[in-house]
Amino acid sequence: MRERYLMILSSRTDPESDLLAEHLAAILQKVLPEANAIVSRAPQEERIASLLTTGQVRLAVMSRASALALFLGDGNFGDYEGKKLRVMLEMDGHLLVTVEDFPRHHAWLVASALAEHSEGLTVRVPDNDDTKSDAGIPTHRGALGYLRGEPLGAQE
Repeated sequence: MRERYLMILSSRTDPESDLLAEHLAAILQKVLPEANAIVSRAPQEERIASLLTTGQVRLAVMSRASALALFLGDGNFGDYEGKKLRVMLEMDGHLLVTVEDFPRHHAWLVASALAEHSEGLTVRVPDNDDTKSDAGIPTHRGALGYLRGEPLGAQE
């Protein structure tokens, strides 16, 4: 099932992440229907960390604090390869995150769809030359490509 759908994880312990994930999936269903975006709820953020860092899932909505803790390997996230984490979008206190090996052209498409059709959400792709977002986590190169006006073909 995970390969046929673009799964966006949220956490049952963070109801705001769940609402944001549902909103993002609805946008992707309209703009990129072939992606088959759906939301899946993990019991806690440690499960999100496990699924993301092992490549089983490609996108998740996490609180800024939890995503940074995962990236740094702090607290409950010490057993995960958090340095793989990349930011796709920033949304107030939450981030849409992925991992560095998420294909650049897919990241470009997702960033484009969500940034251009945010439907009431305040979203932004962080633009930093040192590839760090305001959260201290690198920004995915495909999302940066979209933001900087690079054509989709240049991402492949």
